Amino acid sequence: MQSLRLFHFDIPTWGNFGDKVLFPVVRDAFRVLGGADSARGEPNFTFASAAALRREVDEAAVARINATADAVVIGGGGLFLQDTNPNRLSGWQWKISPEALRSLEIPLIVYALGDNRFPGQPEFDDLMRAHVRQVLDQSAFFGLRNTGSMSTMGALLGESDRIVFQPCPTTILDHLYAPLAARRPDPSEKTVAIQMLVHPRQIAAGYDAETIHEATVRAARILVGKGWRVLSTPFHPDDAEVSRRLVAEVAGVEEVRLYGHDVGFFSGIDVFASVPYVLGGRGHAQMIPFGVGSIPISVDLHAKLGYFAENIGHPEFVVPVGPEGMRSGATSGGGATSGSGAEVGSGVATGTGTTPGTGTEAGSNSEAADALAARMVAALEHAYAGGADLQADLADTRARFAGVTEDNLAGIRDSLQPRTRTTPSPGWGGGGAGPCIEDTDSRTAGVSPQPNGPRLRMAEDIRAEEFHVAAIAESEEVAAQQARALARVDRDLDQARREHARSLEDARTRAQEKLRALEGERDEAFTEVEHQHGRIAELDKQIAALSEEATRSAQALDDVEQRTAGDEARVLAAKVRHGIRWRLRRLKRRG
Repeated sequence: MQSLRLFHFDIPTWGNFGDKVLFPVVRDAFRVLGGADSARGEPNFTFASAAALRREVDEAAVARINATADAVVIGGGGLFLQDTNPNRLSGWQWKISPEALRSLEIPLIVYALGDNRFPGQPEFDDLMRAHVRQVLDQSAFFGLRNTGSMSTMGALLGESDRIVFQPCPTTILDHLYAPLAARRPDPSEKTVAIQMLVHPRQIAAGYDAETIHEATVRAARILVGKGWRVLSTPFHPDDAEVSRRLVAEVAGVEEVRLYGHDVGFFSGIDVFASVPYVLGGRGHAQMIPFGVGSIPISVDLHAKLGYFAENIGHPEFVVPVGPEGMRSGATSGGGATSGSGAEVGSGVATGTGTTPGTGTEAGSNSEAADALAARMVAALEHAYAGGADLQADLADTRARFAGVTEDNLAGIRDSLQPRTRTTPSPGWGGGGAGPCIEDTDSRTAGVSPQPNGPRLRMAEDIRAEEFHVAAIAESEEVAAQQARALARVDRDLDQARREHARSLEDARTRAQEKLRALEGERDEAFTEVEHQHGRIAELDKQIAALSEEATRSAQALDDVEQRTAGDEARVLAAKVRHGIRWRLRRLKRRG
């Protein structure tokens, strides 16, 4: 049968090592475990092109996919999440409208996806429910990466029969790559890689980030004191803060930075191929090391970590970080099972630190950090005590996961048929459907399958894929830097606008206050003038009255002078004049 040509929706990234590894590994799982046509000597699956699933899928992209591919692969990853790449086209991370989705004439392959809701997040809304249901209806295969996600998404969609278990391909790395096939970390070595971050979404749900981060530092210090070699392996720029603390506060801790376009996806995998134990709180910080033989101890920060531990048969690998994990009396058995297989119906994992205030004072915080650190150390030492047996058991689990993957790919192959394709016009090469499309044909050129079994990816295949991933990651990093620079400019402009608006408002307020003060002074002056006018009028009345009285008195004096002797009249007139003058002076002083 002719090779089936696949179009892959992935996430080209530089800042998250888990995603950087995931998507090339998905393609390599199809190439290696998808088998080959022994008669034709061709692989059953090849990849035609890829596109970033977080960018909107437009009509041109749909037209190109229909013309060049036999099926569309979505994933893997925790794509069922509404606040990462939020949009109202689909309601989850794959940004495609229902209309564009219906325009795809080829079947979908939903591959190793997961329910990625964080603790405390709400139920998925009706838009997402309807969109994912449409995806399921158009799918030839709908595989989820853990049984917990199968349960929650089955309940969401009202459909469980068509949802199948497809472990994340990062969990079977030693079954895909020749350089890893004969390698396994030495479980007798006391070496542990630590990745740690309590995300703001987890803090919002009540996790005590300060105590968990402090406990991680204290655990590293205890481990170093017990002769362990401790590596800090930040997967994401957000992990860098805790990593810096580990290096600065614990003597002997070495940092191996895994994020950034300059870190090849396989070089990071190669690091874990020599690390027998890991402690972390990200999904792929556990799955990738597991895929090369490491024993993963998880901090119970997300339900998916419990799901993973349950599916590999070791729920005790999960260390609780809720109140029960921060009480003294850690046992040598390591993690507790209460956080394993937790339900996500409300987005809250059972047994997680969802109760705020675990130790609100300095003393209790310190005691909680000591208790949690002791649990982390106990879990690692318990794993170390049975390291060889655990490693063999986990190797059997990886082999089982590889078998499940191979069977699923065989089913996918049998359900699909190559389509008759027209040769694309020259203008379509390497991205004619828009800037989000990149041609991946060159990565499989010259790779001859092995008819008698899966052909593991060799060093030259890895280098070719790493070159592609690095180029895409670097362009994404540049785009991210430009976006951040534009965002900073926008923030600066917004701040300048706000400050200018505040200045104008302050000036307007001051002018209004001054105007009100002047108006008040004016009103007071008018009131005073009116008062003075009234006073003057009253004085005029009094003066008029006194003048009338003086006139009457003068007339009386004249009458007296006529009736009496001149001396008596003069004395009386002098007294009257004196009295009148005195009263006039007093009236004037009052005015």
